[in-house]
Amino acid sequence: MTRPPHGWLRRLLAPLRRTPFHPQWHVFRHEERKLATLAPLMSGTVVDIGCADQKPRKRSAPGCRYIGLDYYQTATDWYHSRPDVYGDAQRLPFVSESAHCVLLLDVLEHLPDPDRCMAEVHRVLRASGRLVIEVPFLYPIHDAPLDFHRWTPYGLARLAERHGFRIESLQAFGSPAENAALLVNLAFAREMARWIQEKSPMIVFSVLAPILVLLSNFAGVVFASRSCEGDFMSLGYRVVMTKAT
Repeated sequence: MTRPPHGWLRRLLAPLRRTPFHPQWHVFRHEERKLATLAPLMSGTVVDIGCADQKPRKRSAPGCRYIGLDYYQTATDWYHSRPDVYGDAQRLPFVSESAHCVLLLDVLEHLPDPDRCMAEVHRVLRASGRLVIEVPFLYPIHDAPLDFHRWTPYGLARLAERHGFRIESLQAFGSPAENAALLVNLAFAREMARWIQEKSPMIVFSVLAPILVLLSNFAGVVFASRSCEGDFMSLGYRVVMTKAT
């Protein structure tokens, strides 16, 4: 399995992730709010598929039984994490109707056959059990070569209907201005990484990176204050479903 490209750049920028000097600041600054709104959706036995660093575990209520599942190579080679269970999202190692809640957070786009995963989730969930899905929409290819899909609200609705789920809510993330700033920053960061690797003369412009990223993020905040989140240019979606049949 291939490691994600430019891992060295991620590590270099990691200390800046909570500051507007980070290219993905518009993602990270909303992270805690997203986790806080996720907490009330979790109850009973919660299976977090593709759990990575298991952030929802810290937000789960005392009565929850949190089970983190991840693919072995992904956990060990990419994220250096240790889930409760190693397994394949398209072939879950759980008995039928054993979970009250399943989380699929930024996972479904990485599965070659998401329909198999949805069928497995339906099998594992108890009657009226809850499925919480988060997927990107306007976001570059990541964790290549395991990045296969992007969904619109209409595609998510068809996915739910096809597998016997009823949609409770669907939320878009990010305003058009924030998302535009994010994409500009990611494009520049990608080019800067390429210049450094290739020792290109263009590397001299990398000294402008902090200023350009800061200005882009600031512009995103200003324009976002006059706009709203919606489906027009969404960064991604959270859809909450219940098992209907």
